[in-house]
Amino acid sequence: MPPISVVAGYILLVLIWGSTWAAIRIGVTSVPPFIFAFERAVTVSVLLTALTLANGLRFPRDRTTIAAAAFAGVVNTGTSWAIIFWSEQYVPSGLVAVFGAAGPIWTAFLAHFFVRGDRLSRLKIIGLACGLVGIGVLVGAPDPGSRPEAFLATALLALMPVTWGFGTIVQVRVLREGSPLPLVAIGTWCGSVVLLPFALTQVGQPAAWTAGVILGFVYLVVLGSCVGLVLQLWLTRRLRPTTMTLSQLLISAQAVTVGAVVLGESVTLRMLAGAALVAAAIGLNAVAGGAGARAAQVPVPGD
Repeated sequence: MPPISVVAGYILLVLIWGSTWAAIRIGVTSVPPFIFAFERAVTVSVLLTALTLANGLRFPRDRTTIAAAAFAGVVNTGTSWAIIFWSEQYVPSGLVAVFGAAGPIWTAFLAHFFVRGDRLSRLKIIGLACGLVGIGVLVGAPDPGSRPEAFLATALLALMPVTWGFGTIVQVRVLREGSPLPLVAIGTWCGSVVLLPFALTQVGQPAAWTAGVILGFVYLVVLGSCVGLVLQLWLTRRLRPTTMTLSQLLISAQAVTVGAVVLGESVTLRMLAGAALVAAAIGLNAVAGGAGARAAQVPVPGD
């Protein structure tokens, strides 16, 4: 049984990351998505840097660690936030979270080639197949009358977890030591650089920073990123990979529920069928990881 602090941290992470998808949806309805994502990334980077310096922590100096933290930030914050924030204009926030839950499936596949001793078992292969079918069902899942951008959004969301898999492999292999604060700060700064050119394309577009948008922005910055990203890296060093993998089921289920109840988003049979296949894939991967070789854990950097 993990210590109570680890259990509490796990529950807190699920609760936070299960609700951030709805906060993003609220923000992008009033503020251009790339600007909203860029301003979140920069604000998070400034706060994490300030916390690092205030606590007397040192930023890593070796090139391998810096490069790994930068790469994780580029794929987990930069490209992912660009896709997620833009997509939530056209796709329900709960569906976006389900696409994100496919991250562990790709991590299990990539670990076969990049993590020593973590091989694809029969269960993992079956899980990968279920996940691929589920993702195929989810692509284009919005109603047929949706705008064409909705199909493009789901296609991008289907590809996004593949990059998360690479980011996770790098985290598992390189970022196992050192305080999470400076490591995450490096990543979010690099993610901000990636988001900058996207944000520049939307400068001058109307933006309404209402009270609800500001509240959502603060929630995303403080809890979703400053707490969530640091807590995730801290937990991956203390929990079994299978436990971290199963958190994706809880996060996506909560995101779908919050989207339906709070935002009034529709939940179609196609969405439920795709989500069920992805959930089965995650479950099979968790069982295979618990019974056999050590699996790499995957974060949900996009939220």
